[in-house]
Amino acid sequence: MLEVLLESPVTIGVVGAIVTIAALFTWLHTRVKGLLPLGIATAIATIILVTIGILFDTDKEILRRFVYETARELESNQYQKVLEKIHPQASVEMQEVRLRLPDIRFESARIKAIHAIDVKRHRSGLSATMKMNVFVEVEYGDRRGRAPRAAELTLEQVDGKWMIVDFQQFEPQYYLLNEQGRARLDSMRP
Repeated sequence: MLEVLLESPVTIGVVGAIVTIAALFTWLHTRVKGLLPLGIATAIATIILVTIGILFDTDKEILRRFVYETARELESNQYQKVLEKIHPQASVEMQEVRLRLPDIRFESARIKAIHAIDVKRHRSGLSATMKMNVFVEVEYGDRRGRAPRAAELTLEQVDGKWMIVDFQQFEPQYYLLNEQGRARLDSMRP
């Protein structure tokens, strides 16, 4: 519930404004005693909640900014910044990405949609899984390619900083499929 309040200041502002206006409008026309304090209290609560929602970032908001920033760094071929975001004990696949990344020239790296952000708290800290659709245009050696992909990113927080642990990619429609469809696609992958 707290996360919804912190991530939705616009919604809270709109609902609070509607309730405040309705209470004050009704009070002006009926002079019912309880409506004036209700309108004032709702206005104050709305202002406080919207301010809190704007000032505090949730883990999901931080992760959204993290992946969009990483995509901009890839697109501008700032490899060192991206490499610093890879966890030292990352998966074998991410270690391969670490080695190949400087040989890849990105022309485009965009996040089309973020489908899910699942943050988990462990005794050792925070981890997260992000599911999204991306689009990349790259040049690798003498080959060029462009591809929409579904991507799943696994991250861990180390000393207050998010780091990439694993990255998987799938066909672009992967997250639109049901469980059976995803299982069928997974079984065909090498």
